[in-house]
Amino acid sequence: MTIRQYLRLRSDRYATATFVFLLLVGASAAGAPRILAIRIAIAVVVVAVVAAAFWSLFEIRCPNCAKRMGTAGFWGAVGPVRDPSPRCPHCGISIDAKMPGKPPGLQS
Repeated sequence: MTIRQYLRLRSDRYATATFVFLLLVGASAAGAPRILAIRIAIAVVVVAVVAAAFWSLFEIRCPNCAKRMGTAGFWGAVGPVRDPSPRCPHCGISIDAKMPGKPPGLQS
């Protein structure tokens, strides 16, 4: 598995969790009381969760040096394949390199 594949796996996991959250909120909001304050509170929570899911893509740690990859991790996860490929800003490993070990969170 390459680091790019790992980043895409993490991105897909976050996208799936966010989609399921939005479905659950939509289903529960349909039966919620029609009070404006409750609807506004639900909207604020939805925006906060979606923003947190988006922001978490910038916080993905490099599997080589364990520091945050920032924009390199974000574009590696959701962006097109570019030449030259993005590199970790801290240790310089390419995101097309093989994973140095088992990625955190995927140990069996």
